[in-house]
Amino acid sequence: LERMYGCDSSSLWVKTQLLTIDFASSTKESADIDALSEFSRLFVAQYHYIKLTEFLLFIARFKLGKYGKFYGYFDTITVGEAFRKFLRERSEEMDIIIRGRNFREIEERRTVVERYHVPANYIQAEINRYPKK
Repeated sequence: LERMYGCDSSSLWVKTQLLTIDFASSTKESADIDALSEFSRLFVAQYHYIKLTEFLLFIARFKLGKYGKFYGYFDTITVGEAFRKFLRERSEEMDIIIRGRNFREIEERRTVVERYHVPANYIQAEINRYPKK
């Protein structure tokens, strides 16, 4: 986002997404805009490697109540703890996907080796066919 839209666009985008949680949560007190701005800047600095789609998945899961709820007011610390839980889940989900992909690749590479077993009596009969010199 920074390369496309300029400085601080990532933190503004994160802040906008977090505001959608605030709107959906229907708490008594809305989020403090200054605290949310600071949290967004810190979040972008800490988690710069997260894809936009992954963050949107986190937001959706949060709105669905997967990571708890707010009690009375919007709390950025609750969001931070929920995101760390999301990262643990993401890691487990990625491990499952990678293991499945690796298993399929191994199965595709596996070739059946046909071995022909020759009974010992057949070998002895072949040896006996030719006279000793």
